Amino acid sequence: MHLDKQHPQPVYLQLKELLQNQIEHGVYVSHQKLPSERDLCQHYDLSRMTARRALQELIADGLAYTRVGKGTFVSHQKKPVTKAVETQPDLDKAQLKKDGVIHSRLCQRLLNALSTFNCIDADQTISEILAKHSLETVAVRLFPELINFSEKKWVNGSINLLTHNYVIVTIRSQLIAMMNAATTGKRGPMALLACAPEDLHEIGLISLALSLRRRGLSIIYLGPITTVSDFEHAVDMAKPEVICVSAATDQGSENLYQLGQQYFGSSRRDLDSKKQVFTFGGVAFTQNPALASKMPGLYLGHTIEEAVTQVQALVYSSK
Repeated sequence: MHLDKQHPQPVYLQLKELLQNQIEHGVYVSHQKLPSERDLCQHYDLSRMTARRALQELIADGLAYTRVGKGTFVSHQKKPVTKAVETQPDLDKAQLKKDGVIHSRLCQRLLNALSTFNCIDADQTISEILAKHSLETVAVRLFPELINFSEKKWVNGSINLLTHNYVIVTIRSQLIAMMNAATTGKRGPMALLACAPEDLHEIGLISLALSLRRRGLSIIYLGPITTVSDFEHAVDMAKPEVICVSAATDQGSENLYQLGQQYFGSSRRDLDSKKQVFTFGGVAFTQNPALASKMPGLYLGHTIEEAVTQVQALVYSSK
């Protein structure tokens, strides 16, 4: 694990999780001295306060103790980690297999916390997940799958609508925080992202915005939009190289079609005459691929990974 200073999780907690993982896997054994604050600062390019807080967190969790004038040491570990535990599939790999995400221990714990409105445990579990797995793995794979699983539980009556909405709102807030934290030092090619009119399903779109921003693009994220005139005003003001609009429902795809027709015109010539490239995607086209051929603009594909590749090709090929 590396320390990501743009990650929404505080760096001291990332360092604490890294040291804890090393302790649990036998890199540091019972009563062995841990790296000093100075060593941690030099190795990870951190402030003294950050290193100190990480060690204090380990001590607070009973994983370490201090000896005056000697340093910080690993507490007694009753059971070393066995090979069976070490070879359990990691979320980053398991999630690529069917149902791999929802069966992981941390994900089950997160779902239970959200289903019981336990916000403290939910926040702590999300922090643990973010500490163990890459930010984009969590944003692009884990969070959308958790929402899908929550929706299935709502449909079969296992949870009510309010609980399902709480899951969505919590995950959305996490994604927004990740996206806002993923800033770049200089202005890159600009992409404007929005939901189709009257379409409120924005989780996938936020994940796309996060992934593109981490690749150096400047992102204007509008989320759900209201009218075509508002959309036109935003595009004219921002002047993005690429416009990405998503639709999750049949009604959303119809509104997306109307949006493209009204803004770009009905002919391909009108579309090509615009400075911006109009692209689209979303669950509506994954569920009904035939819809894509009827839309004005470029279809970004069935997955967020495909969309990222397409947008990158568009903005960087013209440079």
